[in-house]
Amino acid sequence: MFKNKRFQPFLKKCREGLSIVVLPLALFQLIRTIFLPTSMDVLLTALLFFIYVGFLKKWL
Repeated sequence: MFKNKRFQPFLKKCREGLSIVVLPLALFQLIRTIFLPTSMDVLLTALLFFIYVGFLKKWL
């Protein structure tokens, strides 16, 4: 198989941008979940924090 490196810089920029945006979204969602908890809010908060931890540990 051959590797297509054409999209690699684009994906790196997307990943960097997402890593910057995830923490504020997770904090906003946490505050929203504290005041109006629903099962969907709890799942979304957990998902955002797992994604943030993944960026911190360089898994994503």
